[in-house]
Amino acid sequence: MYLKHIVNEIDQDRKAADVLVERTGMSRLMVKKIRLHGQLLVNGQPHRMIDPVHSGDVMEINLANREGPVHLRRHPDIPVLFQDEWLIVVSKPADLVIHPTYLHHQGSLTDRLSDQPLHPVLRLDRDTTGAVLIALNGHAHHVLSSHPMKKEYLGLIHGRMRQTHGLIQAPLGRVDNSLILRQFREDGAMAMTMWQEVRWFPAASVSLVRFRLLSGRTHQIRVHCQTVGHPLLGDGLYGLAETDRATVWDHKIGRQALHAARLGFEHPLTHQWIERTAPLPDDMRLLLRQLSQKNTD
Repeated sequence: MYLKHIVNEIDQDRKAADVLVERTGMSRLMVKKIRLHGQLLVNGQPHRMIDPVHSGDVMEINLANREGPVHLRRHPDIPVLFQDEWLIVVSKPADLVIHPTYLHHQGSLTDRLSDQPLHPVLRLDRDTTGAVLIALNGHAHHVLSSHPMKKEYLGLIHGRMRQTHGLIQAPLGRVDNSLILRQFREDGAMAMTMWQEVRWFPAASVSLVRFRLLSGRTHQIRVHCQTVGHPLLGDGLYGLAETDRATVWDHKIGRQALHAARLGFEHPLTHQWIERTAPLPDDMRLLLRQLSQKNTD
């Protein structure tokens, strides 16, 4: 990892470590790693983190990756939406976990991309498709995680909301005695989801809805849809898919019909705002065609 910063007047005579933390978003842990395993140069000379810097000084940080440079593999089922030496944005297919877990030791998204440690900034459920942001070093992960992001999803729900747009505000928490399931509960963490109807399919009583997350709780969209009485098609945890009320549309999609369609974030080095769109997967495209045909029959 290489990072360059020019000290401005407001940071005259401040400790180098404090300037790095406040001006580059660097974590204190990363400062320690640089001190132990990397190098800080000021105007081309070695410099201690506790020593002051002055206006106009050029700070250069080098932190060698002990596993060597990160090498990423291309995978035909994982389109790359953006990539540089700091991060990568990919479009995740269904039936794929983001990183290894105790239930899925191998074959995760990060495993397929590299043999080296990666740092997922966003996590999607196994059967949710779409844009995933992965940092390639710890500093990028810390900075990206510390700044707001724009996260938009497309989903197919049962029925139709009473209005064409709105905001769901409902606190969510873990179901007692479950590590996975979430539910609406008064003592939970507040969660907010903006939504807007994109298209209504009256013949099938299904709506295509755009969601924008204003918070990032586990299973947030899925539980919010269940809470307001319009669960996602195909959702085996919070919908109709595993009940006797399941419809032909639940069976056709075979997973929760949810796709992370658009992602926006500030680049950790350049501070440029970046947005990327992940195209709809084939199964949702096919389902939309079938719903459209049903409307015209």
